Amino acid sequence: MPHLTRMNATGVLQSGKRKRCAPRSRVRPGLRIRSLRGDLAELRSMRLDGKRLALPARPLPASRLAPRTVIYHGSAGAFAHIASRTAFPDAQSMACENLFEVVDAVRSGRAEVAVLPCENILAGRVPDIHMLLPDIGLAIVGEVFLPIELHLVAPHGWSLDEITRVHSHPVALKQVQRFLDAHGLSPVAESNTATAAALIKQRGDRRAAAVASSLAAETYGLAILKRNIEDIPFNLTRFYVLAAKPVIPPPEQHDIMTSLLFEVTDTPGALFRAVGGFADNGINLTRLESYLVGGQFVATRFLCEFEGHPDVPQVRRALEALTAQTTRQTVLGVYPMHAIGSRVRARSRQPSRPDGLRKGLS
Repeated sequence: MPHLTRMNATGVLQSGKRKRCAPRSRVRPGLRIRSLRGDLAELRSMRLDGKRLALPARPLPASRLAPRTVIYHGSAGAFAHIASRTAFPDAQSMACENLFEVVDAVRSGRAEVAVLPCENILAGRVPDIHMLLPDIGLAIVGEVFLPIELHLVAPHGWSLDEITRVHSHPVALKQVQRFLDAHGLSPVAESNTATAAALIKQRGDRRAAAVASSLAAETYGLAILKRNIEDIPFNLTRFYVLAAKPVIPPPEQHDIMTSLLFEVTDTPGALFRAVGGFADNGINLTRLESYLVGGQFVATRFLCEFEGHPDVPQVRRALEALTAQTTRQTVLGVYPMHAIGSRVRARSRQPSRPDGLRKGLS
């Protein structure tokens, strides 16, 4: 495996040798499911065993989440890099080009947490992360919402009139589709926005530019040909913060999110009955995404996210209803909402939403 690259205090990339892996603690058996590749995989996260969620006897408060090392997918200047620095300004940020190596670094203890993008307000879910979640073997311990400003960048002295191709991450390219169409530019997918910027600098092709952050332009010595080319100005990306072990906030803490996977039988009304308990108990369901399982165009596995702590009575009743209607359930994380995320969700919340859940979390 290649060495991970690190950023020092001056923003210069440094290559570092791996740290010796810390001894792994005994991991509680997880839920075994059939992965998207068709093989059996074990989800080493919390489980819904029968009637209720088994939480640690003394959950760690969210304020204890202060990692010293953070790893992100991409190169220096990527939006994941910015999200990492924003969420954990005192931590050492490490870049890694390979997504599976990012996950392995957290599993083995070389990094304490990973910051990975999961969805964007314009482009929707990030496919790589969505497909990896069922087999990731990590716990979601937080979220970060980052305002995204996308710029067209190229070496100094180049002009927009010369450009015919634009390189960037596929999700970023979706966010600037109108700009590309208006200028007749062809999109070219790269592994991430910062890598695209670095390649443009390295290759020196005057017909190519990149869509990236201002930090990427600064890092690789590029000029910004056109600022803020995203299709709409209010552009946010949500990132998961993932750790090897769950960090559970107390039930009385405000603004808690829960992420879980569940499977239902392929029968009429199965999904309706499974999620009906959330509506019955006034729980705000914020995300419901499907997976195609077993090589068939049949959605029986779902990623579900909702507002509330599993130990709050209303949520517990909703989870009991879910358990009765599903074949398998795995909690991926219970974590505090990011400040921006809580405001965004509050604006979209129905005014008729019952106050019971809010009182239960106060």
